[in-house]
Amino acid sequence: MNINPLLVLAVVGAILFVLGMLDVIKHKRITPAAKGRLMTALIFAAVLAWQAWQHRV
Repeated sequence: MNINPLLVLAVVGAILFVLGMLDVIKHKRITPAAKGRLMTALIFAAVLAWQAWQHRV
């Protein structure tokens, strides 16, 4: 079975984003843990956007 690494990156990024947003909703502020999760999800999204742009050109 061949696993696409970009799909893994997208799934992990989505999970981190959801966990970060749940942390923000729970504490009503951005905690250090939420900030780390959201920043990591943002980096993953940037990598995915870069890869999509590279394949488009």
